[in-house]
Amino acid sequence: MKIAIFGGTGDLGRGLAICFAAAGHQIIVGSRSQDRADQAAQGLRESLPEGNFVPMENVEAAQAGELAIVSIPWEGIEQTIPPLAAALAGKIVITVANALKFGKSGAIAVQGAELPAGGPSCAQVIQGLAPDAKVVLAFNNLPAAALQARHHLGADVLVCGKSREAREAVIALTNDLPGARGLDAGPLANALIIEGMTALVINMNKRYGGEASLRITGLENAPPAPIAGH
Repeated sequence: MKIAIFGGTGDLGRGLAICFAAAGHQIIVGSRSQDRADQAAQGLRESLPEGNFVPMENVEAAQAGELAIVSIPWEGIEQTIPPLAAALAGKIVITVANALKFGKSGAIAVQGAELPAGGPSCAQVIQGLAPDAKVVLAFNNLPAAALQARHHLGADVLVCGKSREAREAVIALTNDLPGARGLDAGPLANALIIEGMTALVINMNKRYGGEASLRITGLENAPPAPIAGH
Protein backbone atom coordinates (compact mmCIF):
# COMPACT_ATOMS: atom_id res chain seq x y z
CA MET A 1 0.00 0.00 0.00
CA LYS A 2 1.11 3.58 -0.64
CA ILE A 3 0.92 5.39 2.70
CA ALA A 4 1.40 9.16 2.80
CA ILE A 5 2.75 10.44 6.10
CA PHE A 6 2.62 14.09 7.03
CA GLY A 7 4.94 14.71 9.96
CA GLY A 8 7.41 11.90 9.35
CA THR A 9 10.17 13.78 11.16
CA GLY A 10 8.34 13.73 14.49
CA ASP A 11 9.03 10.87 16.88
CA LEU A 12 5.72 9.04 16.43
CA GLY A 13 5.41 9.68 12.69
CA ARG A 14 8.96 8.48 12.19
CA GLY A 15 8.28 5.29 14.13
CA LEU A 16 5.16 4.52 12.13
CA ALA A 17 6.97 5.22 8.85
CA ILE A 18 9.78 2.81 9.76
CA CYS A 19 7.45 0.02 10.91
CA PHE A 20 5.09 0.24 7.95
CA ALA A 21 8.01 0.40 5.51
CA ALA A 22 9.51 -2.67 7.18
CA ALA A 23 6.16 -4.41 6.57
CA GLY A 24 6.50 -3.74 2.84
CA HIS A 25 4.45 -0.58 2.36
CA GLN A 26 5.67 2.33 0.26
CA ILE A 27 5.94 5.42 2.46
CA ILE A 28 5.35 8.75 0.77
CA VAL A 29 7.01 11.35 2.97
CA GLY A 30 5.07 14.59 2.74
CA SER A 31 6.46 17.97 3.75
CA ARG A 32 5.90 21.66 3.10
CA SER A 33 8.79 21.76 0.61
CA GLN A 34 10.59 19.22 -1.55
CA ASP A 35 13.88 19.92 0.22
CA ARG A 36 12.38 19.15 3.62
CA ALA A 37 10.73 16.03 2.24
CA ASP A 38 14.05 14.89 0.76
CA GLN A 39 15.80 15.37 4.08
CA ALA A 40 13.09 13.51 5.99
CA ALA A 41 13.16 10.59 3.55
CA GLN A 42 16.94 10.38 3.75
CA GLY A 43 16.79 10.22 7.53
CA LEU A 44 14.30 7.37 7.33
CA ARG A 45 16.51 5.49 4.83
CA GLU A 46 19.39 5.73 7.28
CA SER A 47 17.24 3.96 9.88
CA LEU A 48 15.82 1.40 7.42
CA PRO A 49 17.96 1.16 4.26
CA GLU A 50 15.65 -1.43 2.70
CA GLY A 51 12.58 0.78 3.16
CA ASN A 52 10.78 2.39 0.24
CA PHE A 53 10.58 6.10 1.12
CA VAL A 54 9.43 8.56 -1.54
CA PRO A 55 9.68 12.30 -0.75
CA MET A 56 7.02 14.70 -2.05
CA GLU A 57 5.48 18.03 -1.21
CA ASN A 58 2.32 17.73 0.88
CA VAL A 59 -0.31 18.11 -1.84
CA GLU A 60 1.42 15.67 -4.19
CA ALA A 61 1.86 13.23 -1.30
CA ALA A 62 -1.86 13.45 -0.49
CA GLN A 63 -2.70 12.75 -4.12
CA ALA A 64 -0.30 9.80 -4.40
CA GLY A 65 -1.16 8.06 -1.12
CA GLU A 66 -3.88 5.42 -0.96
CA LEU A 67 -4.08 6.14 2.77
CA ALA A 68 -2.70 9.03 4.81
CA ILE A 69 -1.34 9.49 8.32
CA VAL A 70 -1.39 12.94 9.93
CA SER A 71 1.35 13.19 12.53
CA ILE A 72 1.84 16.93 12.82
CA PRO A 73 1.82 19.20 15.89
CA TRP A 74 -1.75 20.02 16.81
CA GLU A 75 -1.09 23.74 16.47
CA GLY A 76 -0.47 23.29 12.73
CA ILE A 77 -3.71 21.49 11.83
CA GLU A 78 -5.57 24.55 10.54
CA GLN A 79 -2.69 25.51 8.25
CA THR A 80 -1.80 22.03 6.97
CA ILE A 81 -5.09 20.24 6.31
CA PRO A 82 -7.25 22.61 4.18
CA PRO A 83 -4.88 22.60 1.15
CA LEU A 84 -4.94 18.77 1.23
CA ALA A 85 -8.70 18.34 1.61
CA ALA A 86 -9.51 17.78 -2.07
CA ALA A 87 -6.69 15.26 -2.52
CA LEU A 88 -7.74 13.35 0.61
CA ALA A 89 -11.42 13.10 -0.36
CA GLY A 90 -12.67 9.53 -0.13
CA LYS A 91 -9.45 8.28 1.48
CA ILE A 92 -8.80 6.98 4.98
CA VAL A 93 -6.90 9.61 6.95
CA ILE A 94 -5.41 8.40 10.22
CA THR A 95 -4.68 11.07 12.79
CA VAL A 96 -2.21 10.53 15.61
CA ALA A 97 -2.28 14.18 16.71
CA ASN A 98 -2.57 14.86 20.44
CA ALA A 99 -3.23 18.34 21.78
CA LEU A 100 -1.06 18.69 24.87
CA LYS A 101 0.39 21.44 26.98
CA PHE A 102 2.93 21.08 29.76
CA GLY A 103 3.03 22.61 33.21
CA LYS A 104 4.67 22.05 36.55
CA SER A 105 2.37 19.09 37.23
CA GLY A 106 3.12 17.43 33.86
CA ALA A 107 1.26 16.92 30.60
CA ILE A 108 -2.30 18.24 30.33
CA ALA A 109 -4.78 17.47 27.54
CA VAL A 110 -5.93 20.50 25.56
CA GLN A 111 -9.60 20.20 24.62
CA GLY A 112 -12.61 22.18 23.54
CA ALA A 113 -12.35 25.89 22.84
CA GLU A 114 -8.54 25.89 23.12
CA LEU A 115 -8.29 23.69 20.01
CA PRO A 116 -8.36 25.02 16.44
CA ALA A 117 -11.94 25.65 15.25
CA GLY A 118 -13.16 25.03 18.78
CA GLY A 119 -12.39 21.30 18.84
CA PRO A 120 -13.65 19.26 20.56
CA SER A 121 -10.75 16.97 19.51
CA CYS A 122 -7.93 17.09 16.98
CA ALA A 123 -9.54 14.26 15.03
CA GLN A 124 -12.85 16.08 14.75
CA VAL A 125 -11.12 19.29 13.70
CA ILE A 126 -9.36 17.38 10.91
CA GLN A 127 -12.65 15.81 9.83
CA GLY A 128 -14.21 19.25 9.68
CA LEU A 129 -11.35 20.63 7.57
CA ALA A 130 -11.35 17.62 5.23
CA PRO A 131 -15.06 16.74 5.25
CA ASP A 132 -14.91 14.18 2.44
CA ALA A 133 -12.06 12.20 3.99
CA LYS A 134 -12.65 9.17 6.24
CA VAL A 135 -10.88 10.35 9.37
CA VAL A 136 -9.86 7.69 11.88
CA LEU A 137 -7.99 8.15 15.16
CA ALA A 138 -5.37 5.46 15.87
CA PHE A 139 -1.80 4.84 17.07
CA ASN A 140 -1.58 8.05 19.12
CA ASN A 141 -0.92 6.29 22.46
CA LEU A 142 1.95 4.10 21.18
CA PRO A 143 5.53 4.57 22.45
CA ALA A 144 7.47 6.33 19.70
CA ALA A 145 10.94 5.08 20.64
CA ALA A 146 9.80 1.46 20.67
CA LEU A 147 8.22 1.92 17.26
CA GLN A 148 11.41 3.40 15.83
CA ALA A 149 13.40 0.46 17.20
CA ARG A 150 10.72 -1.97 15.91
CA HIS A 151 10.44 -3.53 19.37
CA HIS A 152 7.53 -5.75 20.34
CA LEU A 153 4.93 -3.33 21.66
CA GLY A 154 2.52 -5.56 23.57
CA ALA A 155 0.00 -2.74 23.14
CA ASP A 156 -3.61 -2.21 22.15
CA VAL A 157 -4.46 0.45 19.59
CA LEU A 158 -7.83 2.10 20.17
CA VAL A 159 -9.40 2.95 16.80
CA CYS A 160 -12.32 5.32 16.41
CA GLY A 161 -13.92 6.92 13.36
CA LYS A 162 -17.26 7.69 11.75
CA SER A 163 -16.99 4.86 9.19
CA ARG A 164 -16.99 1.30 10.47
CA GLU A 165 -15.40 0.16 7.21
CA ALA A 166 -12.56 2.64 7.71
CA ARG A 167 -12.07 1.53 11.31
CA GLU A 168 -11.82 -2.10 10.23
CA ALA A 169 -9.25 -1.21 7.55
CA VAL A 170 -7.10 0.57 10.14
CA ILE A 171 -7.45 -2.32 12.58
CA ALA A 172 -6.16 -4.64 9.83
CA LEU A 173 -3.24 -2.26 9.19
CA THR A 174 -2.37 -2.39 12.90
CA ASN A 175 -1.28 -6.01 12.39
CA ASP A 176 1.79 -4.66 10.56
CA LEU A 177 3.08 -3.06 13.77
CA PRO A 178 5.11 -5.47 15.92
CA GLY A 179 3.06 -6.69 18.86
CA ALA A 180 0.11 -4.32 18.40
CA ARG A 181 -3.59 -5.21 18.44
CA GLY A 182 -6.27 -2.95 17.00
CA LEU A 183 -9.60 -2.60 18.82
CA ASP A 184 -12.74 -0.85 17.59
CA ALA A 185 -13.42 2.04 19.97
CA GLY A 186 -16.48 3.38 18.16
CA PRO A 187 -17.32 6.74 16.57
CA LEU A 188 -15.01 9.69 16.10
CA ALA A 189 -16.60 11.51 19.05
CA ASN A 190 -14.57 9.17 21.30
CA ALA A 191 -11.35 10.72 19.99
CA LEU A 192 -11.71 13.29 22.77
CA ILE A 193 -11.17 10.57 25.36
CA ILE A 194 -8.39 8.70 23.55
CA GLU A 195 -6.36 11.80 22.72
CA GLY A 196 -6.56 12.91 26.33
CA MET A 197 -5.22 9.57 27.54
CA THR A 198 -1.87 10.41 25.96
CA ALA A 199 -1.29 12.97 28.70
CA LEU A 200 -1.85 10.23 31.29
CA VAL A 201 0.65 7.93 29.56
CA ILE A 202 3.30 10.68 29.44
CA ASN A 203 2.84 11.51 33.10
CA MET A 204 3.07 7.86 34.16
CA ASN A 205 6.21 7.42 32.08
CA LYS A 206 7.76 10.34 33.94
CA ARG A 207 6.59 9.15 37.35
CA TYR A 208 7.46 5.47 37.04
CA GLY A 209 9.97 5.33 34.18
CA GLY A 210 9.79 3.25 31.01
CA GLU A 211 7.51 3.48 27.99
CA ALA A 212 3.91 2.78 28.92
CA SER A 213 1.26 1.65 26.46
CA LEU A 214 -2.39 0.70 26.73
CA ARG A 215 -3.73 -2.83 27.16
CA ILE A 216 -7.44 -3.66 27.38
CA THR A 217 -8.36 -6.88 29.19
CA GLY A 218 -11.52 -8.92 29.64
CA LEU A 219 -12.78 -8.83 26.04
CA GLU A 220 -13.96 -12.36 25.31
CA ASN A 221 -14.59 -11.92 21.58
CA ALA A 222 -11.69 -9.61 20.70
CA PRO A 223 -8.66 -10.85 18.75
CA PRO A 224 -6.00 -12.37 21.01
CA ALA A 225 -3.36 -10.06 22.41
CA PRO A 226 -0.10 -10.19 20.42
CA ILE A 227 2.59 -12.56 21.64
CA ALA A 228 6.18 -11.38 22.09
CA GLY A 229 8.27 -12.16 19.03
CA HIS A 230 5.28 -12.09 16.65
